[in-house]
Amino acid sequence: MSQRKSMTITICLCFLLLAGCSKQQPTPVVPPTPTTPPANTAPITQVGGAALYTTNCAGCHGVTGAGGSAGPAINTDEWKNNSSKIQAITKNGQNKMPAFAGKLTDGQIKDIGDYVASLKK
Repeated sequence: MSQRKSMTITICLCFLLLAGCSKQQPTPVVPPTPTTPPANTAPITQVGGAALYTTNCAGCHGVTGAGGSAGPAINTDEWKNNSSKIQAITKNGQNKMPAFAGKLTDGQIKDIGDYVASLKK
């Protein structure tokens, strides 16, 4: 092989090596560190439960739990302070109500149960 070909191949290999090294590596995404809420705020389960209820339940049971177009009232004495029963029905479904197992986590279902159990007429 001629000296000129060797030099050309060496220069090309160096160029390729440098070109590959100059690419920027992606910056890793670091999730934000959770912060502790101030002591004077509502418990997280109530805040989370309220938001989850509004998103997943209010369409049928009404914003206040007084009943709606497709669901019965759930702000009655039957449901007050009965989070475990609400959680079981939310998770497994009952009558026309669909099951939310697999759509919501157990923690989210508990938050909804606690929130509904706290609703007042």
